[in-house]
Amino acid sequence: MASVNGYLKGQGNQPLFSFGVIADVQYADIPDGRSFLGVPRHYRHSILVLQRAVKNWNSHQKLKFCVNFGDIVDGFCPKEESLTAVKGVVKEFDNFNGPTYHMLGNHCLYNLPRKTLIELLRIPSLNGHAYYDFSPIAEYRFVVLDGYDISAIGWPQDHPNSFEAMKVLQTKNPNADKNSPMGMEGLERRYLMFNGAVGKEQLEWLDGVLRDSSMHGQKVIVCCHLPLDPGASSPEALMWNYDEVMDVIHRYKCVKACLAGHDHKGGYSVDSHGVHHRVLEAALECPPGTDAYGHIDVYHDRLSLSGNDRMESTEIIFES
Repeated sequence: MASVNGYLKGQGNQPLFSFGVIADVQYADIPDGRSFLGVPRHYRHSILVLQRAVKNWNSHQKLKFCVNFGDIVDGFCPKEESLTAVKGVVKEFDNFNGPTYHMLGNHCLYNLPRKTLIELLRIPSLNGHAYYDFSPIAEYRFVVLDGYDISAIGWPQDHPNSFEAMKVLQTKNPNADKNSPMGMEGLERRYLMFNGAVGKEQLEWLDGVLRDSSMHGQKVIVCCHLPLDPGASSPEALMWNYDEVMDVIHRYKCVKACLAGHDHKGGYSVDSHGVHHRVLEAALECPPGTDAYGHIDVYHDRLSLSGNDRMESTEIIFES
């Protein structure tokens, strides 16, 4: 029996609860293509990955919910088909025997306005924002961040958040194409139009949620489409102000893990404060016959990600 970080898989206590995870389905009814870096993308196959994921999750008969880490349809989806495509993917998630918690990704926002997406994805929202929290049991709290709060995509062009995003890009990215990191060094390469930031109001909200969680002795799992640690992600996929978000998180001891999508190859790190960062591998990049999804068993002292196929299994053991 394989031992992972001292734990015997298949033995020990029962999880407190379990939930399904999938990232970057990016479905479109178009022929296969390639990413900017030349990685094959399987636009039609990705919805089959999701269908198999839902079937697998339902077969467990123990998963409380599932989390979709954003980008449910691809930016290359023909605009006149966007609404149908998003509704179709949402319908596949609705076949899961439990609630699905969605978040906004850049590809979602290429296709439909933020307001429309929030309604279709049933995201709890205040004033057009898409951040929220929920507690499946008293001991745990999930915080879902809106990584495109300050963004050049999704908001009307005359919106203050859009203005603020364009100001960041003009200041930080010297290229005419603001999706190009050409000539930019190191972590500065994150200042691309397909990324975004958490705004001041959301940072204050996050601080309040974490303070409350600390007072109630809760463990917190932060979920966001955009990665929050350079150790788990390529610079080009990081949130613009990941450092500000992590400054808030590091004020408290309650956050145990940050889960994300967006960087399709996946990644894992433990930061200087002992917070675990796991970026999930993309469903979009699964060749026919392969998969990338999983489920996470949650314990008092750890998270155990059981990944299928291209999604790597990971044992996340909290520092005591």
